[in-house]
Amino acid sequence: MKLTDLSVHRPVGVVIIVIAVMILGAISLTNLSIDLLPDINLPVAVVMTSYSGAAPQEVETLVTRPLEGGLSTLEGLERIQSLSVQNQSLIILVYDFGTNMDQAMLEIRERLDLIRQALPDGADDPALFRFDPNAFPIIQLSLSGSVSEAQLTSLAEERVIPRLERLPGVAQVSLIGQTPREIHVEVDPHRLAAYQLNLLHIVQLLGTENVSTSAGTLPRGQMEMSLRVIGELQDSEDVRGLPIPLPTGEVIRLEDVAEVKDTTAPTQSYAFVNGQPTLSLNITKQSDANTVAVARAVERELEKLAAELPSFIEINTILDTSQFIRESINNVVRNMILGASMAVFILLVFLRSVHSTLVIAASIPIALISAFTLIYFSGQTLNILTMGGLALGIGLMVDSSIVILENIYKYRERGFHAVEAAKRGAQEIGSAVIASTLTSVVVFLPIIFTTGLAAEIFFPLAITVAFTLLASLAVAITLVPMLASRLMPPSSPAETQGWLTRLSERLGSMLALIGQRYRQALNWAIGHRKTVLVATLLLLGGCLTLVPSIGVEFLPILDQGEILVEVELPVASSLEHTVGVLAGLEQQILDIAEVELVFTSAGQDNMAMRGNAQNRGSMYIRLLPADKRERSTTAVMEELRQLTQSIPDAEVTVSRLDSTGMDEAPVRIEISGHELDTLAELAEEVSWSMAQVPGLANIITSLEQSRPELQVIIDKDLASQYGLTQNEVMQTIRLGFQGQVATVIRKEGEEINVRVLLSEQNRQSVEDLAQLPLVTPLGDSITLNTIARFEQTEGPPVISRQNQQRGVAISADLTTERDLGSVVEDIRRQLEEIPFPEGYQYEFGGQYEQMIEAFGDLTLALGLAVFLVYAVMAVQFEKLMYPFIIMFSLPVTSIGVIVGLFVTGHSFSTPAFIGLIVLAGIVVNNAIVLVDYTNTLRQRGLSREDALLTAGQERLRPIMMTMLTTVLAMAPLALGLGEGAELQAPMAVVIVFGLSFSTLITLFVVPVMYIYMDRLTEWFKRRLKQRKKLLAEPH
Repeated sequence: MKLTDLSVHRPVGVVIIVIAVMILGAISLTNLSIDLLPDINLPVAVVMTSYSGAAPQEVETLVTRPLEGGLSTLEGLERIQSLSVQNQSLIILVYDFGTNMDQAMLEIRERLDLIRQALPDGADDPALFRFDPNAFPIIQLSLSGSVSEAQLTSLAEERVIPRLERLPGVAQVSLIGQTPREIHVEVDPHRLAAYQLNLLHIVQLLGTENVSTSAGTLPRGQMEMSLRVIGELQDSEDVRGLPIPLPTGEVIRLEDVAEVKDTTAPTQSYAFVNGQPTLSLNITKQSDANTVAVARAVERELEKLAAELPSFIEINTILDTSQFIRESINNVVRNMILGASMAVFILLVFLRSVHSTLVIAASIPIALISAFTLIYFSGQTLNILTMGGLALGIGLMVDSSIVILENIYKYRERGFHAVEAAKRGAQEIGSAVIASTLTSVVVFLPIIFTTGLAAEIFFPLAITVAFTLLASLAVAITLVPMLASRLMPPSSPAETQGWLTRLSERLGSMLALIGQRYRQALNWAIGHRKTVLVATLLLLGGCLTLVPSIGVEFLPILDQGEILVEVELPVASSLEHTVGVLAGLEQQILDIAEVELVFTSAGQDNMAMRGNAQNRGSMYIRLLPADKRERSTTAVMEELRQLTQSIPDAEVTVSRLDSTGMDEAPVRIEISGHELDTLAELAEEVSWSMAQVPGLANIITSLEQSRPELQVIIDKDLASQYGLTQNEVMQTIRLGFQGQVATVIRKEGEEINVRVLLSEQNRQSVEDLAQLPLVTPLGDSITLNTIARFEQTEGPPVISRQNQQRGVAISADLTTERDLGSVVEDIRRQLEEIPFPEGYQYEFGGQYEQMIEAFGDLTLALGLAVFLVYAVMAVQFEKLMYPFIIMFSLPVTSIGVIVGLFVTGHSFSTPAFIGLIVLAGIVVNNAIVLVDYTNTLRQRGLSREDALLTAGQERLRPIMMTMLTTVLAMAPLALGLGEGAELQAPMAVVIVFGLSFSTLITLFVVPVMYIYMDRLTEWFKRRLKQRKKLLAEPH
């Protein structure tokens, strides 16, 4: 090849180019972002609409349904989901992967502009958001100290949050758990009515009296002075003394009809760390920011703050997602170094030459660093999948160099000069090396062009391996021949004297003996071809019987040592009762030896990012590092499930905390229909049936307990006779019992809400509501029960809809004893026994749905990959028969794959499927080299059988070297040790076992099939020749 010749004759130029490439690669590496997984562009949009004062049924009818109807016809929309709750509608639009979401957002906005007119008058304009996984906090801090909550809140808002928000990459720092200061105006309704006033008067008065305004200018000599009228309230004393003019002309003070309290807002949530009250700081990064870099910047700033803040103030880290990312990346790097070391050791054993080994060893870092440049310019990040691709590439990247160097070494043994040997050796085998590399690269093309979640996740791995292989090919055909022409010794592998020489000689003798034994075995196989094929088919058939014992799953579970416990108490439970229950459970959890930290939250905000009520709470549990605890996360979770069973009337889920962002329940059954009562009955039956299936935990439904509701039904006609409107009555009730912020006092940078509501003793019972005074325009006072009646009922707090139908979802997690596929099959059999009424149906969602979609896409990708491999070989050989022979390496690969998954206990998952696609490209490489060299020997005059025997014996060493280097380079990943290894282990197991078994079997099956196909070709040629001869004879 001209490129090889040029490299051999221009070594200085090659060295300079290599140095330049490595510098560029090093710069690219320093600029690469680090994350756990690749950036996943989820095609999801959210439409949120507020409708104050509306019950869930009203929200569904008046807001959700009109919006669904208008949005359901958008192009590319896969499904539409909605939630209707008190005062709010939430619609989730899920598009097909690959959709241009910028264009989709524009189309949604245009459609919303058209639908707005159909919404009720009281509804706000719909707000549109694009779902962003980066909107979740990457760090959560706790802030505590021996000061009041108000002082702690002030310190956080004035000194901590501004410092953290100024850091590069930080998008927002939100404070959770604080109770802001408020001034409450608690009105006595009877005293108010006695003065012919109502609550609306008080709200309006506070709003108009708390104003400062500009009043123009006043001349002052040759200058003008601005006039400003100051009327703002300064504190609670100003509020108490606020004058109220009466219709009679008298003036009273606000304190005459209300008690003014300087207090705090109603508590909505509580937070505790290891039982101690705390405030929580959630830190969110910018979408394009580097998680690890942001976390490091936060760590440095916290160290500075610790030195500046008072000693009694503590800031502790509750959650830091970057820690698991760093540990996972470091673990992959360690595995890469270990794998590369073992690969180099194998080279040394086979080559028995330090110089030759160094030639190939030098190609590893050069190819790796070169790949970083391509990774950077393709817009990828450093994550456990791209790093896994590099680890896989280490084993594959030396294959090309091994084959070329080994062939150069053959020419050196024949006495050729180093330069000539380098040129001839690389030229002779170069085309086969290019073909084998291309077969490994083209298998990734279908993954690049497929869509779906699996493609989003594994595209970076595919492109990384492809970049690494292309870089290694360039190194193999340029740098390796150049280095070999300068560094390779003449012919004897012995480079030193003494024990190293004796070891080298013994290794050489052993390898020679192995070659001879293989030639004898191959000779026997050629003579017993039918026996070899039958034995191979029987072995394959026997392995297929193991398939039912191998489970299937979407993605392996990452063990991060973090657990989430969610507790839901009866709907009428108070927030204080919920806190008490959680506190008792928290103490029991802290007694578990493996637990390092427990962060408990109750109320609206929790670790699950779920809108919570006062009857709900959650607990984030961080375990000690794996090397410092005796039990696994799974074992601790099982103990937690036993603990939580003792909580009366509570629904508790215990699950792993997932940092991947793919926290869909493994099993999710979605039932759709019309009537909520029927859906509730079906959900109960399905839940019971699922409970009979072994291997399921945390079975919960999306239907929530009905909440008791007191409905106030106003007689509009009767109200109008008193001069009152329904809206005025509704506002008075809401003001009295919910309260309303009438104005805001701004003082020294602090904003204090002034809330108007009824005094506490006047909002305790239904009787208080019935006796609520209403003042008519004539000044008369009537009670609410004069114009309204009261009905106690129950209503659903949430109404879910799926594709414009009401629905309910039942979800469950898996225990470690079962796989996803077998569990779903058992659930299907259970559901077949449940009679679903007409108009009601169910479908599976969650990870199972994602798995089915991913496996469908990857099956197509595998089929295309096999075709592309065949196409590359057909172009290389310019024959259709030889590629067909080589393709017989693929079926026998499944023997190793099945055995590997069965022995290691891994399920067949998406990473395992990716490994299978990779195998399709690399298992044929050895067969390509074997068949290509066989053809070369036949062209030199050897018979078919002799050519096969000679090619097999002479190519045994490079074939075994390439197989062992790849296998040993992947072995550390296959062991699945360390953080984040669970995602890479199935892929590595498939490659290690598949390549090992296929190589051993291919060494015998391919020569046998070569003979059969060659004889078949000769038979066709004879038949064609005879036919031509017959056609040529005169009739």
